[in-house]
This record gives sequence, C-alpha cells and structure tokens, in this order.
Amino acid sequence: DGPQVNALKHMLTFTQAEDVAVVFVNTPLTDEYLDSARLDVEGRFQRYMLQLAAQESGLLYRDLGQLWPRRYDYFSDPSHLNRFGAYQLSNRLAQDPMIPWSKLDPPVAAD
Repeated sequence: DGPQVNALKHMLTFTQAEDVAVVFVNTPLTDEYLDSARLDVEGRFQRYMLQLAAQESGLLYRDLGQLWPRRYDYFSDPSHLNRFGAYQLSNRLAQDPMIPWSKLDPPVAAD
C-alpha cells in the first residue's frame, strides 16, 4: 500500500480507459542484492503483482527478477542492469510469447 500502489492503480485506470495494454516487467537482480530480507520482500511483491495482473484487464506482469542471479557482467551494480544486460533483456522481451506485441503496436492511420 502507499503512493506507488496508488500511482499504479491510477495509471491502470487511465490506460484501460484508453484501451492501452501495460506490460510490467520486474527486471533482473543479482544474488548479491537478493539477500534473505530482500527475498522476502520480493516474494510479497511478486504475489501482489500476480494477483493484480489476474484482476486487471490490460495488465501483463512478467517476472524476470531472478533471470540472471550470477551474470554480474550484465549489471552495473547488484540491482541495475548495464548496457549489456539491458540489451539481453530487450532481446528476451522482444521474443517473449506472453507479450502480445501485435496488440501493442499503435494503429496505422487510414488514408
């Protein structure tokens, strides 16, 4: 609960009214970042997002938080991707069969 949840819900209300799909990506983190306390918080966050995605039409949640826990060369620090990690993540997302890319493309204006 709090300002971030309120902002997310307001954004979803707006995007649903505009018929805009939202893909929320939980980006990768390293095992150095995910200590026992953070793993607990991350688990609660994942459960919340899965529940929210099940309730909200137009919201797709992709959890990639533990995709590369030991690929330190993809990170500038334990919780932020560098350009190499961002490139790999963008390629993975582009090929993700769960993301309905054709529905996310803007409509082409008719002549």
